[in-house]
Amino acid sequence: MDGVGVTKITVSEDVALVTFCRMPTDPSVMAGVFSDLASAGINVDMISQTAPQGRTVDLSFTIPSCDLLAVLDILNHFREAHPSVRPMMSNGNCKIQLYGDQMRELCGVAASVVSAVAQSGADLMLITTSEVDISLLIPQACCMDCVHALEKVFSVQASYG
Repeated sequence: MDGVGVTKITVSEDVALVTFCRMPTDPSVMAGVFSDLASAGINVDMISQTAPQGRTVDLSFTIPSCDLLAVLDILNHFREAHPSVRPMMSNGNCKIQLYGDQMRELCGVAASVVSAVAQSGADLMLITTSEVDISLLIPQACCMDCVHALEKVFSVQASYG
């Protein structure tokens, strides 16, 4: 399986992870958060939601680190209406995106990706996927080792930007 399924690896640095723990399952609440972020000009990526636990979910997403202070302002406003929500933030991460049209039809690409991350010793903070893309959030301190492991497994040179 190694070396198959990924044709492009892209690395973005200075990425922050924002998690809202115990977010109400009501989609209008989540829509309000994303609307507030959009109104503030904050670009959101890697959106991930856990399965509901009763009437709450955990919602995670990434933003550019430079937008973290603006998110704090939005979060403080949000918590006034929803005091049970627990925010968590992590700065100093990198996002590694792996792309390949073959992923749509090929089993095992995710297994190879996660195995490479494990072999590099990096913590996997967040993972999101589409049919042709796997995005990983890794602590910046582990980024280079993780990228090198992925480059080796898939025989693809990463680009930064």
